Amino acid sequence: MATEEVHTLVLTKLAERRLRPNVIEKNFTGVLHGVNNRSLMVQGYELLSDTDTEGDWAHHGWRQLNADEDDNPNAVYRFEVYLKLVFTSRTDDKIADKNVLASIYRNVYTKCGQPVLGSWTLSSVDGEEYVPPDENAIALSKDFIGYTEVNIPDNYEDHFQHLFGLDSAFRRIRRAMEAGLISDWANRPHCALIGPPGCGKSDICQTIKKILGEEAVLEFDATATTAAGAIKELAEREILPRVLIVEEIEKADEKALTFLLAVLDLRSEIRKTTARATIQRDTKLFCIATVNNKELFKRLNAGALASRFSNKIFFKRPSRDQLEMILQREVSKVEGDFAWIDPTLNYCDSVDMTDPREVISICMCGRDLLVTGEYQKMLEETSEILPESGGDFDWTM
Repeated sequence: MATEEVHTLVLTKLAERRLRPNVIEKNFTGVLHGVNNRSLMVQGYELLSDTDTEGDWAHHGWRQLNADEDDNPNAVYRFEVYLKLVFTSRTDDKIADKNVLASIYRNVYTKCGQPVLGSWTLSSVDGEEYVPPDENAIALSKDFIGYTEVNIPDNYEDHFQHLFGLDSAFRRIRRAMEAGLISDWANRPHCALIGPPGCGKSDICQTIKKILGEEAVLEFDATATTAAGAIKELAEREILPRVLIVEEIEKADEKALTFLLAVLDLRSEIRKTTARATIQRDTKLFCIATVNNKELFKRLNAGALASRFSNKIFFKRPSRDQLEMILQREVSKVEGDFAWIDPTLNYCDSVDMTDPREVISICMCGRDLLVTGEYQKMLEETSEILPESGGDFDWTM
């Protein structure tokens, strides 16, 4: 049975004149839109206008307190806006996470203070004065960290039906995520997916991102990530994702990945001191990284980064039977002819081609000309690698 938990928030503003109702409503509606997001709503949190508060005009979600002084030219009017933060739980025993609540209050304080939204102040939460965070530093302790929930569906494996021969790989990743869940992420056996390009590593990562939802997954492209950018991203998020995906991790500059050493080990934090701020934040993330070049990966940070990945999952190029299933999938998408497949595989065998992307390209470009052998001759005349037969090979057999 669903249960509901409600927290009351009051925004205040002093003005030398009466404010128009439509302006006030525009201000607090902007705050609601700025704070509410899909990630919070999935977790059961929603910020609403509180129209149940008693008092003059309160049914609008706001009121002017000293209206009796309208004739005083020196009157300073105090306005209050009433909001409520509602947490809805699907189970009786679950309560709102205090870390998430604190993050939401801080976000409300920041949003409502913006001039474009009227420069309001979050004055109280649940009847107690709200003390704003220190504006001169970014000091985020573990008490103020919220994480997006990770839910692994029962039909997890069904999402990988488009991949062939990779069952053990994506099942190992699931077991690693479950090890994190049952230990409240004290155990995080990070996964390195190691193998040549085109063997399904990135496809698995993107499928996991789709399964868990984009709010639960943060993705970095190692070739385009800087340490400063990554730290800023992690420090400024009100609610952190739980899963981190790093594509082609071995191609990054070593300095750009230094922050990961602390994120992925038992410290589980980012820490940086600058002229303007001290950044320290709990970052208990579970990482999945793709690796094309194992030797480069092992050399990064003198081997320290590779040592953080206790789950090293190796990928091989697909067999001929697996390539045949891949081509059947691709040909079916365009309602093509399965007769294209055998000539494609015969040609690829002759030139030792096993990258699925290249094999698919030959099949989908050659199509009917593969059956007659004409496309193979075109390939032979324009390819760097020629078959050992010297051009007398029967491609269609």
